[in-house]
Amino acid sequence: MSPNREKSLIISYLTMRRLIGILGISLPFIVILGGLAQSDAGLQGSISGYYYTNMRDLFVGILSGVALFLLSYRGYEQIDDIVANMSGLFALGMILFPTAMYSGKVVRVGMFLIADNISETIHLSFSALFFLALSFNSLFLFTRRHPGVMGKEKKRRNVIYRTCGIVMILAIACITLYNIFFRGTSLAAINPVLILESVALCAFGISWLVKGHTLFRDKKK
Repeated sequence: MSPNREKSLIISYLTMRRLIGILGISLPFIVILGGLAQSDAGLQGSISGYYYTNMRDLFVGILSGVALFLLSYRGYEQIDDIVANMSGLFALGMILFPTAMYSGKVVRVGMFLIADNISETIHLSFSALFFLALSFNSLFLFTRRHPGVMGKEKKRRNVIYRTCGIVMILAIACITLYNIFFRGTSLAAINPVLILESVALCAFGISWLVKGHTLFRDKKK
């Protein structure tokens, strides 16, 4: 492979990583602010709840973009490809099986028109797997290094990767605890799932932006 061709591929993959990061960070801000600006429905209980608002097309579009980039991503080793592809499939699962409408009655939703309470269970499972796969990426794959001395910038990036991975795991754990023990309580007034999902998405996006050499890139010698 010619040096120019190799350089072009490196730039393309860095761009893809940055785009994945930008989409991840932008999703909560776009649907929340867009929903408030264009609808009187107020805040939804979760990011996924915007599927049933005027922001549905943007929600599905951005999540589809994330899924497409993850499915197209190729890393240094096969494990990178596997984890990225699994993350992309989990993102598609979240789209195909939307959360519940909470209309007070069973409604058939999504492409497969299944009961929304069943669809929600599948959706939550895909959501948890999505963030767990991404956290694995941040904690164990992004932190690897090429043979040689661990540079100062790489050490800084690894701190960010590990922090983002831990934040995503904690967010999923807190959402799970809330859904099991605290749903329907006074805690629901502060929309904890919406907040935790937004934090997890931002952590996911930051991790990929750093991987795209947006921050703390190695200094040229």
